[in-house]
Amino acid sequence: MYRNTNKRQLSLAFAWDNCKVRSIGAIKSYKDVSYFQTELVGTWEEPDTGSDSEGDDEEYEEVEDENFGFESGSGEEGMKTSVVTDVNITSGDNYEELIKKEIEQLLEPGERAILKQNVTPNLEKISTAKWSPLHTLVLSMQMSCVDKLLENGVDIDLPDKEGLTALHKAIIGKKEAVISHLLRRGASPHVMDKDGATPLHYAVQVGAKMTVKLLIKYKVDVNVEDNEGWTPLHVAIQSRNRDIAKILLVNGADKNRKNKDGKTALDLSLCYGKDFKSYDLAKLLKTVPADSDLF
Repeated sequence: MYRNTNKRQLSLAFAWDNCKVRSIGAIKSYKDVSYFQTELVGTWEEPDTGSDSEGDDEEYEEVEDENFGFESGSGEEGMKTSVVTDVNITSGDNYEELIKKEIEQLLEPGERAILKQNVTPNLEKISTAKWSPLHTLVLSMQMSCVDKLLENGVDIDLPDKEGLTALHKAIIGKKEAVISHLLRRGASPHVMDKDGATPLHYAVQVGAKMTVKLLIKYKVDVNVEDNEGWTPLHVAIQSRNRDIAKILLVNGADKNRKNKDGKTALDLSLCYGKDFKSYDLAKLLKTVPADSDLF
């Protein structure tokens, strides 16, 4: 009985091994076809075998290494292939230079002439009153490109037609890392737009509490008024943001300051009616003294 069982097990094992060999062969054939297609289109993705087995993955990698000469491990150390010339290169600098030459070959004579005329960024050619490269790169968080523009003499406080600077726009976009970077690079936290609104006004409006604290560290005037006499505290109460109103108050905001309509921050809080938020803000303005250290 046990002898027959052993023979049966050996037979099943042999059949299983044959099945695995055929599977590996199929994978190899599939990858040969995929690699042939790669040479035509320039890209290649590993096929999904549908296997979750660790052993199968190891055998799959062996087939890959055997047929294509790719090393297991970091892809950054592998060979790069130029799509246009199909040349293998190992140096990142050489790769970039080769790509530049390839692209230049693809350009028409007139296009190459434009490129040669603009060794450094020609901002006049890529700017309008509304669209500034600096502002666009700031909002897209392309900080290395922003730094290159600044190194080429671009004014970090360059305003658009609305008087908004890169710092204004980064604050409106609530991009805290960009805001910190611009301030470190020398962006003015005091600059006003055409309506007299400062970065602090906008930080309060969008509810950026950490940015409000950061700007205060840069010694901004918490009682600065826009063209309508509105201080950041007026804006905080209008936006019904208790936390930011409290930060402003304990850092010297004048709760008795009136705008050009003669309204204080408390007046604005009461204009919302008899809901709980109105009472809560009124209590804050009545009970929290300015210049106190509550933190």
